[in-house]
Amino acid sequence: MLTIQQLATHLEAELIGNAEGEIKAIQEVTFITHPSQLEKTTASILISDHPLETSKTVLIAPNPKLAFAKTLELFQRPETLKPGIDPRAWVEENTQIDPSVIIYPFVTVRRGAKIGKNVVIYPGVYIGQDARIDQDSILYPHVTLFPNTHIGKRVILHAGSIIGDDGFGFVWDGKQHYKIPQIGKVIVEDDVEIGSNTAIDRATTGETRIKQGTKIDNLVQIGHNVHIGNHCILCSQVGIAGSSTVGDGSMLGGQAGIPDHIDIAPQSKIAAQAGILRNTEPGETLLGSPAMPIKEFFRMMALWKQLPQMSKDIHALQKELDALKERLDKI
Repeated sequence: MLTIQQLATHLEAELIGNAEGEIKAIQEVTFITHPSQLEKTTASILISDHPLETSKTVLIAPNPKLAFAKTLELFQRPETLKPGIDPRAWVEENTQIDPSVIIYPFVTVRRGAKIGKNVVIYPGVYIGQDARIDQDSILYPHVTLFPNTHIGKRVILHAGSIIGDDGFGFVWDGKQHYKIPQIGKVIVEDDVEIGSNTAIDRATTGETRIKQGTKIDNLVQIGHNVHIGNHCILCSQVGIAGSSTVGDGSMLGGQAGIPDHIDIAPQSKIAAQAGILRNTEPGETLLGSPAMPIKEFFRMMALWKQLPQMSKDIHALQKELDALKERLDKI
């Protein structure tokens, strides 16, 4: 059982209040970032970045949400895992699999694949020829890695994600859409997390690359030869067409769309459902479809709300103008 003092020590937090009580359930702990939350919470242990006017125990930490995330880690129930390859898995010859790897039933590992230390591969995963998975990565059920895909260290691939399938490339030959062979690969660098049912296409030639620390939500589509920078956030249903780049630290809201050959500059913020039509500037925030800078967007929104009244005013002016013309015609 974890005591409040032990939690404070783990978080390197200043403790105000009861230090000896035991924490029986995670529901007893929460984080506070706004005064209104204090009135609603039933938790008895609060994490904040400043002292609170309350009789409850308070842990002072510079980043309350981060401290709460580290608290949740203490309450995770670790899964019982036993290294080894289940006999119901299909592993071809000429593979390199570290003895610490866990491979569950109905996994397919094709020849030439290399799997590093402490990798966990859940049922139904397909690992293509010459694919590589570095140490401490986790592949949840029904992940698919196509040939020559490279997965870095501590990568998490959630259920149903598909890495390295064909890029969407065709050329009209006068009669039909002729398929362009996609002979490149996908590289996913260290500490990347990819959500369920996300698809990342391999390059036509060269590579599609997801750089270190980037986090990608469920149902995202990343086209061939796209490069995503370090520590980016891509929310659900983002679509990025071929040969575009996303700079380091950029954030793309849900359903944002980026056409081919567009450069999203570092630290850009693209709002949900935004439609990007041009390259962005570093640190720029864009909203709307077509997307525009945030100040311009809100000016247009203010005008948009006035359109009904403006329409009425225009109709009234038109009536007055018609009446004036009629009077002038009679003179």
